[in-house]
Amino acid sequence: MAEDWLADVRKYVADADENVVSAIVKYLGIALRNRDSSLVSFTDTKETDRVRENFLKKKLGLTDDDATLDAAIAGVGERMKEDRTKNRVTVYYLLAQHFGLLTLFGGAAGAAGAAGAAAGLAAAGGLDGDSGKDDDSSAVPLAAAGLAGASAIPAAAAPPPADPAPTAASPQTAYSSDDGEKSGGMGWLPWLLLLLVLAALLFFGLRYCSKQDAAVAPATDETAIGETVAPADAATAPVAAIPEGAGVVAADREGKPMLTVYFDTGKSEVSNDLTTAASSVKAYLDSNPAATLAVSGYNDPTGNAAANAELSKNRAQSVKAALEKLGFAADKVVLEKPAEATTTGTDNSAARRVEVTVKG
Repeated sequence: MAEDWLADVRKYVADADENVVSAIVKYLGIALRNRDSSLVSFTDTKETDRVRENFLKKKLGLTDDDATLDAAIAGVGERMKEDRTKNRVTVYYLLAQHFGLLTLFGGAAGAAGAAGAAAGLAAAGGLDGDSGKDDDSSAVPLAAAGLAGASAIPAAAAPPPADPAPTAASPQTAYSSDDGEKSGGMGWLPWLLLLLVLAALLFFGLRYCSKQDAAVAPATDETAIGETVAPADAATAPVAAIPEGAGVVAADREGKPMLTVYFDTGKSEVSNDLTTAASSVKAYLDSNPAATLAVSGYNDPTGNAAANAELSKNRAQSVKAALEKLGFAADKVVLEKPAEATTTGTDNSAARRVEVTVKG
């Protein structure tokens, strides 16, 4: 899906940072390939809750209460209410700008920028509705000041001009009582000490910022799609990219190998990739003789429900037969009907699958 994300953001922020937009696009990854998951529905509370929990709390690291975070999300929604698309990239950019945390995506952040964004949201009715109140403490959390950039560290950390003067004057005065000529030659000592203090503050400040950046792990495609699609069980999400059509993905679930076999629309033929992908499962069963394999078939929600149910069963049977041809004992491969064979709320390519999991 071709989309000019930068142009969409600049409808709201004329000088939006192109590097920040690119970083947000990279963070969202595979979620932007699907039309539904690339948009934000502000009328869906489950969707806005995911934005709060996964983006504001986990990615931005905010610790404000839920009411404050929900108000910020609602403010962005109000600001974009005339926009039919409400692109996820634009929503995340505006939220990061609102909290002064564009720096997490490589942009410049500061109290002035965050306050300006908060004022823009308040003007659009997004912060406190008709009351006209604007609470700066919720718009710019204290954490943002620590991430505002290394350039702010010396100014914030440096002692007031009046403080170092008495400290520096004491050795200078004591020295001059012995030899006035020598004391005049040591006038540079307080300045040298001050420069050393500033250099130390700058050094440790930069290390602090680099640790903060490292602590926020870059989101993979799986993280992004887990946020926007929200599967019922996070452990069931595949760890590799979903193939277009037939294919096999090997992964781990709770420390045990598993296989996800994907199919073309309306088909039950197993991809040849199974031969290579099944090796890890075969090795596990060889080392654990009591273990068995559960084979469960799924389908997408399109088409006739009865035909889809039959298709799910046929796909599971095809995978069982293919595993037996690869040397798996028939009594070790058990067909297991899932509670819900039809998968909704996700990409149809991900729904057309058979899961092979280890039991025992």
